Amino acid sequence: MLLIFSIVLFNIHFVYSDANMNVSVKAQKHDKVKLKIIFVGKPQKKIKKIASILKNDLEFSGQFEVILPDTFYPALKSKNDVTSLFSDDCRIGIFLSQDKGKKKICWRLYDLEYASMISGLAYKQKGKDLRGWAHNIADTIWPVLTNEPGFFSTKISYCKEVKRSGKKSYKHIYVSDYDGSNEKLLVSTPTINVVPRWNNDLSNPLVFYSEHTNENVRLVVVDMNKKRKIVSNFDGLNILSTFSPDGKKFAYCASRGDGFCQIYYYADGKLKKITNKGNNFSPTFTDNGEQLYFCSDALNGRPQIYKYDLTTQSSEKISKGGFNVSTSFSSKKKLLAYSRMVRGTMQIFTYDPRTKLSKQVTFGKGNKEECSWSPCGNYLLFSLERGTKSRVAMLHLLTGRQHFVTSCKDNNYYPAWSPIYAEFPSVR
Repeated sequence: MLLIFSIVLFNIHFVYSDANMNVSVKAQKHDKVKLKIIFVGKPQKKIKKIASILKNDLEFSGQFEVILPDTFYPALKSKNDVTSLFSDDCRIGIFLSQDKGKKKICWRLYDLEYASMISGLAYKQKGKDLRGWAHNIADTIWPVLTNEPGFFSTKISYCKEVKRSGKKSYKHIYVSDYDGSNEKLLVSTPTINVVPRWNNDLSNPLVFYSEHTNENVRLVVVDMNKKRKIVSNFDGLNILSTFSPDGKKFAYCASRGDGFCQIYYYADGKLKKITNKGNNFSPTFTDNGEQLYFCSDALNGRPQIYKYDLTTQSSEKISKGGFNVSTSFSSKKKLLAYSRMVRGTMQIFTYDPRTKLSKQVTFGKGNKEECSWSPCGNYLLFSLERGTKSRVAMLHLLTGRQHFVTSCKDNNYYPAWSPIYAEFPSVR
């Protein structure tokens, strides 16, 4: 059988038999595909809550519209039971149920017209966070629907300006789900805390950030229990950390009080300075962990982008003039994102190392800086500054859709996207 579904800005072609299913995606503008979530078994509040979060996840990109009825079906024993749920405008159903032991949540994706199962999985609950279960399930359904990896079981971090009555402003570190929901305060010291960055240890989520003190700007790490520890406390700046994809290598910037910021690389228990001239900042590892992209003003006082090979210990200039900052590399797409000044406004570009070509991906008013890739490589987070306001925005690279993640009431800066977690972390 052949199923063809049209969705906003995509054509998705499902070709499947009893043995397998292939999916291809082509960028075109069409209506959203309607999906129907169908509850099977005894009525349960837990399943309804999971379904509500699942609906939000599947609708987030704007490609799908999810119908969420209240009805629970005791059982669907025949094909007629399934086909009775079919309608001309909705032929895809997601059957959702919980096993008798209540330790697994089962989903089955069906073509309702033909009562044919496309895919399914029994998800074993991981952790205690129901939201995490729903995001985990969405990450297993999403590749079946779109042939793209999921990104829902992730966190984002950013700093927020906090004004105290009669006192100066602080900046605190916050953590939220991928879409800005479920915001939690992670670091609330009475000072300025900036540029949070996630490590790449999926079993031990940590956020590295820089804290302003009376003596220096030190590098600190905090876990999800809000326990903090100083990582680097040299004079001057200690800032802008990055981890290799396997989590075994680490780099960050430090001035050590001499007025110039250099990049330090840590691996195999050794810390080594890999730059020597000018100001060097914003390091980011490539997908194999063997190179670092970074920014440096050593050549002419205006920041340019370089690639440093950790094996040969040699560097190569990538950018061709202009003002370039805020690098971030996508291991999934193998693309570098960075900010470049265009007619007085900072815009985000992507750079492909294979073709050595750059492409502008943001336009319009407002400076866009400090970009961070989603693990799936289809989204970019960034700070968007207009006048005195700064908010975290998100760009869907496949559709060009851009929207704000944080409230218009706050000033938010330096967003960072976490890896995908099998067990969803919670701030305690």
